[in-house]
Amino acid sequence: MNEQTPRRHGALGRVTGAVYWFVVVELCFLLAASPGLIGILLLARDASNLPLYALCLVPVGPAFSAAMSAITARSDELSVWPRYWRSYANNVVDVLWMWVPALVVATVLGTTIAFAGGAGIDAFFVVVAIVFLVVLAVWTSHALVIASFFSFRARDIARLALYYVAARPLVSVGALSYLVLAAALVAFTSDWVLALSAVFFAAIAPINSRAMDRDIRSRFVGAGDGS
Repeated sequence: MNEQTPRRHGALGRVTGAVYWFVVVELCFLLAASPGLIGILLLARDASNLPLYALCLVPVGPAFSAAMSAITARSDELSVWPRYWRSYANNVVDVLWMWVPALVVATVLGTTIAFAGGAGIDAFFVVVAIVFLVVLAVWTSHALVIASFFSFRARDIARLALYYVAARPLVSVGALSYLVLAAALVAFTSDWVLALSAVFFAAIAPINSRAMDRDIRSRFVGAGDGS
């Protein structure tokens, strides 16, 4: 009986510690992304606001990257707050190099799709734009993961992300699946439901990318390189 008690307390401690990590990381994410999230809350859901939505999403990329790093580094220690902000400071430049161009291209593609009828754009080009938008979304997901966990040059991150879109199809399908889930949450609930669920997506994305992560470490990271 005495031997079982510490195990129960140990298990309870691990569970409460994990909950604590998730809650604090979610709070940190909301704080880091708050300028954009507040802007999104004030915008009407209209295609004409796509450029403004893209502008509001700029702070979300680095905030989500830091959330991925913090969740992946979860330990028995409860120093979540400083770990999140260290990750944010370390990743913000690399993430923005990927994130901002992706938002610009996505805005152009989204505007093309939304206003194709009024602009007289042929259906073929609309389909092409949709395909490019899907590929861009998966590429961006891969680029965010790579930028969050590796210290590569921006162009190398871009190339690796594009390479793994095709080289690891299961990882790409997984990324597309949770992106579709995120879009469904926004479509059927609200933007804030997705924002409050960000920590769970931040936990899922690195798990889904494990095969890509292992391949990068085995092929592109030297024995003494930091990442």
